[in-house]
Amino acid sequence: MIRDRGNKKWTAMMLTEHIGELRDWYESDKDVPEPNYDEVSLNSLADDLNIAYQAKSNVGITYWKNKRSEVHEGEIVELLSNEQSIRLKSNDCIFKLKLKHIIKVDIYD
Repeated sequence: MIRDRGNKKWTAMMLTEHIGELRDWYESDKDVPEPNYDEVSLNSLADDLNIAYQAKSNVGITYWKNKRSEVHEGEIVELLSNEQSIRLKSNDCIFKLKLKHIIKVDIYD
């Protein structure tokens, strides 16, 4: 029994537009929605960041950027309350991360 018969049948009907749309559709399945925090959860996140900053602990921050999530690990150098962001030092690079785009904070001892 030939198991790829369906593939042979439908690939002849696929146009380049279809293939492009299918690739976009597969990529959109990997999209992460932008975090939307209420005041209580934002304060909880800020408390976790403040504890990590005071203890000079290494942190792992899951960050939302361009519909994807990225993980940055390092030490919090500065809390910028007026800009609602933090500066994170990781391998001699300094990242500026906005609080509203932080998904999760993991504190390492």
